[in-house]
Amino acid sequence: MSSIGLIFRESGQLDTVPNDWIPEPLGVRSNVTEIVEGILRAVPLDSLALTVTVESEDENADPRTISVSGVWQDDERSVIRALCLALDAKFYDAEAADFIEL
Repeated sequence: MSSIGLIFRESGQLDTVPNDWIPEPLGVRSNVTEIVEGILRAVPLDSLALTVTVESEDENADPRTISVSGVWQDDERSVIRALCLALDAKFYDAEAADFIEL
């Protein structure tokens, strides 16, 4: 069964994500895209049960979130962990309604 999560910046002060909360940008779009593409290029995508989507430019000039859907097995967690580390971000599992320690 597939899960959905979000990668975004959070200072560690939130226990839950309020409905009206807006995360800060992850960085300049070109840098965020380069980081995501670089990490995804380093892994065999055909072996991952993971889809990664950077927030569209229509929503915000500089992306605030990256949505992730898939199955959180070891390989997928490794990719999510690398993205979070590279972007100084956290991973929030929408179905569990909680931050996930990777």
